[in-house]
Amino acid sequence: MSASGAAVLRGVRLFNRGRYLAAQETWETAWRGAADAERPLLEGLVQLAGGLHLRTRRGATRGAEHLVAQALATLEDFRPAAAGLDVEALIADFAAFLEWLREVRRPHRLTDRLRLPRLRTV
Repeated sequence: MSASGAAVLRGVRLFNRGRYLAAQETWETAWRGAADAERPLLEGLVQLAGGLHLRTRRGATRGAEHLVAQALATLEDFRPAAAGLDVEALIADFAAFLEWLREVRRPHRLTDRLRLPRLRTV
């Protein structure tokens, strides 16, 4: 497994614990040293973590929507899987989450927690 592949999985563990900012920092660090072909995957994950951090910690729905939508567009090219990550499931789960975000608009601490997707590995 490449160094960035290991960083992806480290970030997944942080992300799935709700530590979005720590996951974002892990992926940003890996992005700096990654090969050109790996950078878009890491960029998409950074955007995803940033979006969930904005939504859960700051209540910033518009910013979260924007970043999650950008992440989905970026990660589309990595279907069905990349670096041990189930990208197909990620896109399906987060597209549904994005649609829900657009419907509810305002943050809801409890329902947000119940709706937050997790990243899956293959």
